[in-house]
Amino acid sequence: MSTPLALTLSAALWSIPAALLLGALGLALGRVTGRLVHLFGPAHPHTETVPMAPTRSEGPPNQDGAMPEPVAGEGTLEDDRPPPPRCPHCHTELRFVRGLPAVAVRGFHRDGRCPACARGVVPYVPVTIVTMLLFALVGAVLPFHLQQWALFGSLAVLWFVALGTLLSAIDLRVMRLPDAVVAPAYPVAGLLLTAAVLLPPSGPDLNRGARALVGMVLITVLYWILWRVHPRGLGFGDVKFSGLTGLYTGWAAGPVGALAGAFWAFAAFSVVGLLLLLLRRVTRSDPLPLGPFMVAATLATLLAGRPLLP
Repeated sequence: MSTPLALTLSAALWSIPAALLLGALGLALGRVTGRLVHLFGPAHPHTETVPMAPTRSEGPPNQDGAMPEPVAGEGTLEDDRPPPPRCPHCHTELRFVRGLPAVAVRGFHRDGRCPACARGVVPYVPVTIVTMLLFALVGAVLPFHLQQWALFGSLAVLWFVALGTLLSAIDLRVMRLPDAVVAPAYPVAGLLLTAAVLLPPSGPDLNRGARALVGMVLITVLYWILWRVHPRGLGFGDVKFSGLTGLYTGWAAGPVGALAGAFWAFAAFSVVGLLLLLLRRVTRSDPLPLGPFMVAATLATLLAGRPLLP
């Protein structure tokens, strides 16, 4: 009985410096990822007016010399694709590093200066604060999960926290989970979790790796079916992101934990939506972002290390 007690006391003593260290790291990283929030606009189609040459059907000029207004639907180009990352000041497209959610401009992570207009993009303060707090929380529980997570598992959890906070902020602001952030999350998370499963001291554990893959497939199929049944109630960005949440929850708690995490995400989403309806802050036709609830349920499963069942 003395050995588990000694290990628990030792882990508790290491929690404070680990929380402080990772909190400082989260503060620095949150300032970098916070700049990316302003680069993404809403996903709804936008209409761009295109000048057109006068034709006979437009008729003669008005009394003030101006041409009459074009018929509705003429002279417009609609683009159904979500806009790429752009500078919030001059709207210049900013390319990302291949395979990473980072702007491919030297020095952008330091001052956020746009190469076209030379104006700086300030960090989104909520992302900076939340990233710092969640990194500190992971640091506080890290000594208790060290045997299960080890080095690469801990890095994988921090990777999810950083990108999950960023995606939640974007989803809350513009109702999007952009591919420029979601797509790079998969290969990096896959490499880190593969190393955590195969390398000591937590590995090799092929059974745990198989549970992670089953969780990813299971949750992706579940979200895809829900999207096919009711596409207006679930965005396809949620479907793309769901595989990452299933991978993490399957790695931490198995397929049952992955399903429980998805259940709690939808349950919390429904409760909050109902409260907002009762408070008359939204209407039935107003969309609500699901991404933050997916991130919260996944992070809760990671920290618990088991299925979130009653």
